[in-house]
Amino acid sequence: MDEQTLRIFLSLAETQNTRDTAAELRINQSNVSRALARLEDEVGMALFSRHGKRLELNANGLAFRADAAGVLDAVESARRHAELIADEGRLLRVGFLHSVARWMVPDVIQRFRALRPDVRVSLRQGFARDLYGWLALDTIDVALSTAPLATSATSDDIGWLALAEEPLCIAVPTGHPLAAASGPVDVRALAGRDFIGFSRIAELRTAVTGILDEADVTVNVTFESSEIDTMRSLVAGGLGVSILPRTPGRDDPGVVYLPLEPQRVRAIGIAWSTTAQGSRYAKELATALRQR
Repeated sequence: MDEQTLRIFLSLAETQNTRDTAAELRINQSNVSRALARLEDEVGMALFSRHGKRLELNANGLAFRADAAGVLDAVESARRHAELIADEGRLLRVGFLHSVARWMVPDVIQRFRALRPDVRVSLRQGFARDLYGWLALDTIDVALSTAPLATSATSDDIGWLALAEEPLCIAVPTGHPLAAASGPVDVRALAGRDFIGFSRIAELRTAVTGILDEADVTVNVTFESSEIDTMRSLVAGGLGVSILPRTPGRDDPGVVYLPLEPQRVRAIGIAWSTTAQGSRYAKELATALRQR
């Protein structure tokens, strides 16, 4: 039983699906299945009930989940202590959304290195819920993410600065009949069309589903993914339309973005823990970004 196996188990407890866990942890689906089989063999009991492709924690799994989470928390705590000893605190731990890896992360890291060339930077990728959880656990110092929820129990310990806005747009392939639109497009134009949607583990799924539901629009979902770049590629390939955030200053060959009516945006920025080991560096970085 190792750290990766426990992470797979805890992810399966949330996603209830080996495909979604494989996407979340960026590993092969077959590795997820083998890891679960080894874990259940090692503990000597089934941890999930099987309902087709869906996995649901049984009583054994529910009891084991708390222990598994405790073990991983202890591992992370030990890792943080080791980092402190090795670096004497000269470390900024940055978490980031998958979708900002290519455009926001390089700019922010370059700015920090210009500000603090003596401080090492470590990077960790995850979904927004992961990033804010890691901030609360003092696993990272900074998150490049969407804004924290106003109801977050840890909001008093989290600073936030918006850096950019990504408008949510209808994304269609070049040459699509909707691509010639000269202005905002009513989402009802998507009714009945093949649609590339967000998977259940992606935060944007709720927003996109809400947009479609509000307009009483039913689409034909042909593929679901948690990776925005994958979805852009599928749209460009003519496999369907989608509703995606448009990254400022970015061109996506083969994809035409059409503004929604009414407009919807998601704010992207920097969040930081005001109490973590690297809070001083995080605040310095936020100040520098605020003044840019």
